[in-house]
Amino acid sequence: MTQPVDDLQMLRLITSFQKIADKDTRRLVLMFVEEQLDKQLAQSHRKLGRTEH
Repeated sequence: MTQPVDDLQMLRLITSFQKIADKDTRRLVLMFVEEQLDKQLAQSHRKLGRTEH
């Protein structure tokens, strides 16, 4: 189950994103978030790889 702080942050993120009118800006925000997720996943995989050896 998520923490109340996580829920609030998610709500703020959704609300803010919905207020962005410009499609290009929305696309940039989405691309940035996806890039950060990719970096986080890659870092996670590197850490798991190190602990398995």
